[in-house]
Amino acid sequence: MTFALAMIFCLGALSVQAGPVNFRFAHFISLVEPGPESGKWIEDEVNEKLAGKVNAKYFHSGQMGNVIEIVKKVRMGALQGGYLTGNYAPELNPKFGIGTLAYCMDSYAKWEGFLKNQELRKELFTCLQDKKLLVLDMAYFGVYGIVTTKPFNTLEKLKGMKMRTTQARYPLAFWKALGMNPLPMAWGDVFPALKQGVVDGTDQTVNVTRMRLADVCKNFTHTRHMLGLFFFIVNDKWWNGLEPGIRNALSDIISKNLAKARQASMKLTQEADAALKAKGLTVTELSPEEIGKFKASQAAVWDKFEPEIGKDWLDKIKAFTGKIEN
Repeated sequence: MTFALAMIFCLGALSVQAGPVNFRFAHFISLVEPGPESGKWIEDEVNEKLAGKVNAKYFHSGQMGNVIEIVKKVRMGALQGGYLTGNYAPELNPKFGIGTLAYCMDSYAKWEGFLKNQELRKELFTCLQDKKLLVLDMAYFGVYGIVTTKPFNTLEKLKGMKMRTTQARYPLAFWKALGMNPLPMAWGDVFPALKQGVVDGTDQTVNVTRMRLADVCKNFTHTRHMLGLFFFIVNDKWWNGLEPGIRNALSDIISKNLAKARQASMKLTQEADAALKAKGLTVTELSPEEIGKFKASQAAVWDKFEPEIGKDWLDKIKAFTGKIEN
């Protein structure tokens, strides 16, 4: 009896010492759009609704480094969660290539349908567990087009321009398939490069163009070749080690606020053309014939990356997107 009472006392003391669960998560972007803003919403709601059980702390604006550094910290457990960009995700697992393969998962309708398809969602969101990561949900940062310092309305005119791209393999392949020789460049170098004429433009979402590029570029051309994506990741071991009640409550709060962010991003996209024109930008819709040229150019990119992404997985996505388009 004495031993049992001692054990009860020790276990009780341990639970008191353990205290609330720490939930530290990060984004490298400042709070200027719904994707990174969602982290603040999550932090506030967790600390309000789970006070005494979970202490949430959100680090944004590069406080924990860039996306690669954030992912490393989540894998090591220095952070419990963070935001993973769609452009970097394929470097962790090629299944995420469906998000950066031009004209594959290229619309809000496709991704909203994907999130409701439990089989496809589970296959993608659990594919990083060998990297000690789990995807819980996602947000958007707009639909991609091409923002430039001078106008174009045909693929041939675009080929005469100097375009910036990221170091990621899929964007590089996109530009090269169009018959261009893009210049890989860090985001922080884009603004001076545009001002100095080192480059004539870049591909970027209409939402980001509206908020960050409207002062240096006066032309936006809709190509709608992919969506800007943020995946919310957590440390898999930490997440599955949580008490089920806490894990379920966190899951509900995260999903609720990322859904709110997705809706806000879609609304910004709907309003973007008018907002861009109000800032003095020319917004161009390419003819169906020109869009057809853009899409046709990417067939070779699909062929190149299919073995890496996985034919079976890509076939599932083709069948799924075919139903959405029809």
